[in-house]
Amino acid sequence: MSTILADPPPPIDNTWAVPGIAIPATIAAAVAVYFVVRSVRDSVRTPDDFLIANRRIGPVQNAVALASAPLMYSTLFIITGHIALNGYDAAMLLTAFTTSMVLGVLLFASPIRNLGGYSLGDIFAMRAEERSARKAAAVVTLLIYGMFTIISLAAIAFIFNRWFGLDNVAGLGASVLVVGLVTVLYAYMAGMAGVTRLLVFKAILTLTVVLVLTLLVLAEFNLNIFDILDKAEANRKDVPAGYDLLGPGREFGEGQHRLVHLSKLFCVAVGVAAIPFLFMRNFATTSGKDARRSAGWASMIVVGIYMCMALVGFASVAVLGPERIGVIKAHRDISLPKLVDELGGPVMIGVLAPIALLTIVGVYAALLINAVTCVTKDLNVARGRKPDRADELKDIRRNTLRIGIGSVLVGVAMLPVRTHIFIPTSIDLAGTAILPAVVYALFWRRFNTAGLKWIVYGGTALLFFLVIFSNGVTGPEDAIFPGHDIKFVDIEPGLITVPAGFLLGWLGSISSKERDDAAFAEMQVRALTGGLAPGARKDAARAAAAAAGGPGGQSPNGAGPNGRGPAPGGPDDHGNQTRTPSEAR
Repeated sequence: MSTILADPPPPIDNTWAVPGIAIPATIAAAVAVYFVVRSVRDSVRTPDDFLIANRRIGPVQNAVALASAPLMYSTLFIITGHIALNGYDAAMLLTAFTTSMVLGVLLFASPIRNLGGYSLGDIFAMRAEERSARKAAAVVTLLIYGMFTIISLAAIAFIFNRWFGLDNVAGLGASVLVVGLVTVLYAYMAGMAGVTRLLVFKAILTLTVVLVLTLLVLAEFNLNIFDILDKAEANRKDVPAGYDLLGPGREFGEGQHRLVHLSKLFCVAVGVAAIPFLFMRNFATTSGKDARRSAGWASMIVVGIYMCMALVGFASVAVLGPERIGVIKAHRDISLPKLVDELGGPVMIGVLAPIALLTIVGVYAALLINAVTCVTKDLNVARGRKPDRADELKDIRRNTLRIGIGSVLVGVAMLPVRTHIFIPTSIDLAGTAILPAVVYALFWRRFNTAGLKWIVYGGTALLFFLVIFSNGVTGPEDAIFPGHDIKFVDIEPGLITVPAGFLLGWLGSISSKERDDAAFAEMQVRALTGGLAPGARKDAARAAAAAAGGPGGQSPNGAGPNGRGPAPGGPDDHGNQTRTPSEAR
């Protein structure tokens, strides 16, 4: 096990695994998900149906799906053991995740939906030259997809070890392969609509299990939260510096170490809000108002779940004691199954296994749809390829299989590599290369193609340079190359690269003579109202005529007026279908 998953000693004494219950429960969950996804398969008849569910997802369904997406293995299972071990410092990470959700409500939700696009490239292309914008969007989207996918598939192997007791090299690889390919099948069958149903199903099961576990914890301590915290403090594992479990400093101490903690919180707060597969859900909602509303509701759902998980984390050390929790970084995810085994017995442990797998399946399915959208809508335009509209759905389905199967094979091949650094790096990349570009595109008149390139390529290069010389690559025993030490960056690189991304965007924009005030005015009107600016009506009429009968008034490559961004014709802020000026006449 330590060879395949790069898991440092001591080995796990896996006494809680109950394959006899976990395997049938997982098969039952997989069959249930199949029928849930299959129920919307017949509604997928056009490319818009597959990629954005034809913008038919209502606020309640989207809120639950949006809340489900960040409920990952790391934020549910690993964080429990992290809190049991490091207390207050670990719980602060959950506040950073909730802050990122609120940031998404304030900045992205309504404007992004009102723009009526499909992908990150549609947003960039409204303020920059079309092909350059599409290439930049594809680079950052596919990099994040690749890193997230590899670490997600690696987590499947951990789940099969922890919950199924599987410790065979071939068995772990086969398990990842099967679960990965089944997820590709789910995405292939019904696209965004099916993935949304999958995320809702996952959220309902996860909420149920979290609530039951929270009630079991409260019952154990006679509904007294203060008794849980007092017992957790009394049972805390001692650390050399002597910090309490319920106070700050236990993991990061004083001085420079506190800056490390601050950097992690900052990067999660600003990076998660800009991850493409999360905020692309806004494109699928019925209106800008519903997108904003669903993002707000999703934030409240996530806050409730994370509060429960924080309580469960403290209860883990209160119930299990300092020696039975996961006492090293790589084993933090064993605290939750041990607690469940203690309070709920083998039946609950077995039921928890498919929930753990669904946290991965839901995220990977959403990632895959995001990558397929990027390839279809961004890379095709960047390469000058314009597939016939009648054949586009077939092309999308082929891309789903190619990208999905290829990614699963790469993920299986990467199992022996220590890839834990990919999650923070992908979050840092979103904060560095996407957040500044989207904020400038929405709110700064002077932003242009040069500014976009400086942000995406300059910010990405700077981030990867700093990552190479950080703790995750060399130095500590859990680094990719622990036998070498060339690091000079102790903090999370995003604390440097996110502000640098904003600076690079400003420098690139002012160094270029390119300026398009009309494009900015058009974007403002569309972002705020979902309609067209008066000055764009002639161009919109030409675009509608050039579409030659294409759906939604789109040109063959999906571009709008002046070749920038998506064409008008989607639902407005009230959910009504907007019309081009030529249609209105």
